[in-house]
Amino acid sequence: MAVKLGFIGAGTINRWHMKSAAALGVEIVAVAEPVAAMAQEVKSTYGIGRIYTDYRELVTDKNVSAVIVGTPNKFHAEHAIAALDAAKHVFLEKPMAMNLAEADAILAAVKRSGKILQMGMVNRFKGSVQVLKKFLATGRCGRIYTGQTFMYRRRGIPGFGGWFTQKDLAGGGALIDIGVHMIDLALYLMDFPKPVAVSGMTYNIWDSLERYTYTSMWSKPVPGGKKDVDDYALAIIRFDQGQTLEVNVSWSLNVEAMSPDNGLRLMGDKGGVALSGVENPRIITEEVGHLVDIHPEYANNDPFLAEMTNFIESIEGKAEPLATGEQGRMVQSILDAIYQSSAERREVRLD
Repeated sequence: MAVKLGFIGAGTINRWHMKSAAALGVEIVAVAEPVAAMAQEVKSTYGIGRIYTDYRELVTDKNVSAVIVGTPNKFHAEHAIAALDAAKHVFLEKPMAMNLAEADAILAAVKRSGKILQMGMVNRFKGSVQVLKKFLATGRCGRIYTGQTFMYRRRGIPGFGGWFTQKDLAGGGALIDIGVHMIDLALYLMDFPKPVAVSGMTYNIWDSLERYTYTSMWSKPVPGGKKDVDDYALAIIRFDQGQTLEVNVSWSLNVEAMSPDNGLRLMGDKGGVALSGVENPRIITEEVGHLVDIHPEYANNDPFLAEMTNFIESIEGKAEPLATGEQGRMVQSILDAIYQSSAERREVRLD
């Protein structure tokens, strides 16, 4: 039976997924979106048959076989669990949930339903990342024992005063929004070692739009809106076999302009790998007594298209999800621990 998609949410991220589904020729049966203008816009663009204002109607639609959840973080668990309990496969955008308890509730629903849950971790699907994954799998870099990952924005708070900057809707700020990508990417390339301890700190420096100087903003600011989430976070994560990972992420920081503004390094006893801007993959190693850098050629691809392809093929039994719910839970446990460590000014044990 052909996969038929329903989308909960018609915002920016789900529009990327709709574009990918349309490119693959996958039918979009319905969308649930309470804002009528947004719902009508995507209906016209993608020829969507039905519009619902209540997601509960979408998940019980018998013509929908899989659901894409791309809503504010507060609703991830509610929407994913409802879809799974209605026997739908689910693609769930990052972060998995607001906290670990919600992540566990989602996994319990997966177990009850027997359906597929795929996490929306799009960076894993980039050609640059996949080429490094293959190099690391050969053992060319030996044992990876430490890593660093960062994403710096000088002024990049999204929609100041909107849902992104409200803790009760987003669960956190820069860490849970962009830090989740960098942590997931590092764990993926490290083959998901078990985290055992986290020490971190978060900062909410710009808590008022009136104090915040900027030149542009992703999504419109909401004058008078609240910002009670972090705009900067840093942490060190320790793993069960002695590996470490350093994390540095910001929405807004008085730092010089960087291009690219994000990157990753993993270092092993025989070599290392690096990404700049989740592109420009490099292998830093040694050959015949010389230090050498390898710059592999790779095919640039559309990671959103590759991600959607993986989801559809997993439903059809042709593949396995590249980003699983269990892996999403591990990332969630680290996010929770960083926030707890910052609040309590101590290292948090995960074991």
